[in-house]
Amino acid sequence: MRVEQLFIAGLGAFLPRPVSVREAVADGRYDAREAEETRFESILVAGNESPPDMAVHAARGALARSGLDPEELELLLHASIYFQGIDLYSTASYIHHATLGEHSALALEVKGASNGGMASLELAATYLSTMPRNSAALITTADKFSPPLLDRWKCDTGMVLADGATAMLLSRRKGFARVLSVATVSDPSLEGLHRGKAPFAHAPGPIDVHQRKREYLKAVGLEDMLRRFRAGLTGAVTRALREARTKLEDISRFVVPHVGRILFEREYLAALRIPESATTWSWGRRVGHLGAGDQIAGFGHLVETNALEPGERCLLMGVGAGFTWTCAVIELLERPSHPSTAFSLCEGETHAR
Repeated sequence: MRVEQLFIAGLGAFLPRPVSVREAVADGRYDAREAEETRFESILVAGNESPPDMAVHAARGALARSGLDPEELELLLHASIYFQGIDLYSTASYIHHATLGEHSALALEVKGASNGGMASLELAATYLSTMPRNSAALITTADKFSPPLLDRWKCDTGMVLADGATAMLLSRRKGFARVLSVATVSDPSLEGLHRGKAPFAHAPGPIDVHQRKREYLKAVGLEDMLRRFRAGLTGAVTRALREARTKLEDISRFVVPHVGRILFEREYLAALRIPESATTWSWGRRVGHLGAGDQIAGFGHLVETNALEPGERCLLMGVGAGFTWTCAVIELLERPSHPSTAFSLCEGETHAR
């Protein structure tokens, strides 16, 4: 979808303290061989903060930096992949109330697995295209991967789950960056990769995605899975570039999911033949996989560190179990008038920025 008159007006995040992967290996939390293969340096781990409260902090930061009036917001989308603190409860409405007060806006949750943040971008772009020229939308993501149902260090392979929240405020009126296109491709034949042979249960139980993947790949094979994965990713990339009237070589930076080294090389470098130096992987390996928030976080990091120059374009790439791939082309128009440190990593106590 080619996007007309849609801007990024503000970004926000809550990034807790990094935990050293070396220390996690030393005390037995993380497998040494897996650590060698993924090459993560650290993983963000929250303290007592809840996912909704982390999202509220990120949202308030994005709203404050945007300079927009809350009355302009028509939509709030919250994406997550894990437990949000209370069952049978609207997390999106909590974030809405805590951020915008009683202002009327549609608040919904998006369950697109790790592609939830990027899927929310496409949904928001489509929704705002039907709204008045001064309308805006807020996207938030947040997750906290806590026991006892899940062990972040052992439940999956090729990545480690990280805690944190992100926010992106979209406006049809103004912003420091412009969304040029968003494109999604889906392939539901791959849904079994995260299901394996697990039966449908009546209540949540321990989560072992690693085991599910082993079961699926034993039955289907790695080669077929990789072929379909690359077809989905390259299809979304090609559509996003075409609809933005942009060539791959015109992209200055690539925001990639925070996966481990083997997955990064196999699924992104080899598939797209892009230079590693132009990607956000070196930063993502210090963060870990933020569920649905890798892309907003990666883009925020590029903006905050001046890794993008005004006039340059970047490609955001998202993928989620199911499978769906969403890619977006974004052009930086100017440096944000309100500089942010929300995407900086601190080696000290868990803190909010």
